[in-house]
This record gives sequence, C-alpha cells and structure tokens, in this order.
Amino acid sequence: MKVFHIDSSVRGDWSVSKDLTRHFVQQLKEKFPDATIDHLDLAEHIPSHPTPLFIQANYAPADTRSKEMWEALAESNSLVQRMHDANVIVFGVPMHNFSIPSILKAFIDNIVRINETFAMTVDGIEGLLKDKKVYVISTRGVDFNNPHMEAMDQIKPYLRTVFGFIGMTAVEFIDVSPVQFADQEARNEAISKAKQSINVHISNLNTVG
Repeated sequence: MKVFHIDSSVRGDWSVSKDLTRHFVQQLKEKFPDATIDHLDLAEHIPSHPTPLFIQANYAPADTRSKEMWEALAESNSLVQRMHDANVIVFGVPMHNFSIPSILKAFIDNIVRINETFAMTVDGIEGLLKDKKVYVISTRGVDFNNPHMEAMDQIKPYLRTVFGFIGMTAVEFIDVSPVQFADQEARNEAISKAKQSINVHISNLNTVG
C-alpha cells in the first residue's frame, strides 16, 4: 500500500488538521506496517502557480514540447506521478474563508491535467486517477454542525467535483468543528470525535495496492 499524505495548513505545530492527519497515518501504519508514506507539506513546498508557458505546454502534444515547456511542466509532472503512485490519499484541509487554502488550490491546478489525470473520449471526460481511497480531514474554526453554517461550506462541494473529475470518486470527509472560536471543552470534543471517526475509517479500510 502506498499512501500520499498531503497537508495544507500554514499553522505549523498549532495545526489541528496536521495533528489529525498524523493520527490517521499512525493508525494506518499500525494496521498496515508495510505501507509506505509519501508526505507533502504544502506550506513548506508551495506548488508554483500555472503560467502562460505552463498552459501552452500542458495542451501541446508531448512530441512538440520544447525544452522550456518540459521545464515548465516538471514540478506538475512530479506531483501527478505521486498521485498515480498512491493507493490511499489523505488530505489535511483547514477551512479558509469557507473554502480550501490557496496552497491546496495551487496543488490542484498542478494535478488536473489533460491526458495525465483526465482524458477527453468519445463518451465524454474520463478521470484517470481511479481505484483510490481518498480521505479529507477538514477543520473549521466555528461550529458547522447546523444547517445555516453547513450552507457556507464550499470545501466539500468543490473537492467532490474536482476529485470526481479526475476519477477519485471514493472520497470520505471527516469534518472537525469547532477548533478555533470555541471553548476548550468544545474544541477537545471535536478533536476526540474526529479521532474516533478516523479510527473507524481505518478499521474499515481493506488492503489496497
């Protein structure tokens, strides 16, 4: 089993999402000792934003790309390969202004690539990152466990759409709130419930890859 562990918090040791993704990976390693972990901290390795040359190179046939085009795609190609190599992908996603952090959006813009992670076929668009288990541990500062706040959540609709577009349809969301604007008891309860949910997901995870 190959696990791609991706963190997108900029809060360092203060990050709840990082603490929970670490817990997920630790529990997974206990169940599957032979699993290999590929960790990417997007706060330390921020993906480059697409440039005009990147876009041109992305849509150019591979045999027509110049040296400069290949260089523009090099970082993206590496990230795409890491996605293909993984059987299980774990994302730590703190909510930023009702959506995902900008560094995660940059990552997504690097991996959604024609003929790399999706293809145009006679039957329509086909996602190429299939047969992967995806877990999204999403932390929110305030309590989202009510209909009014739930309507403001742009993380799940967006990630379900973009992940499904590239073939990742087996996505589990572990929502954690409140972790910032709440008393310590409520924060601790939210984190405890998240760890319990993680443990259940790990217990239900069968060997893949």
